[in-house]
Amino acid sequence: MSQSDQRNNLKLLLVGLFLLFAPALFVVVTLEFLILTGDLVLSDISLLDFIELYLIDLVLFAVVGYGIYRLTLWVVANRLPETLDGQELRGADSEPADGRDSSGDESR
Repeated sequence: MSQSDQRNNLKLLLVGLFLLFAPALFVVVTLEFLILTGDLVLSDISLLDFIELYLIDLVLFAVVGYGIYRLTLWVVANRLPETLDGQELRGADSEPADGRDSSGDESR
């Protein structure tokens, strides 16, 4: 196994661990906030409530992550090329868009 394959496997493992434990971190932060505000007593929560909250956070985390991924793909495929084409056209002109030449005087 080459060095690059090992790095790719390590990156994949780290992303997987992040996807697994990020919702757990959200659960801990949510519970801590509810305990500090007095809206929740830790002894009133069962194991089933913890699992349910974790699964809800896991699904929301995955949906938001996928939404951001799709939005990024859409921006790169559709909006970014138009923006870059517009900048290249303006860069090809000898005059800036505000009507001034490079010395700062207005052109007539």
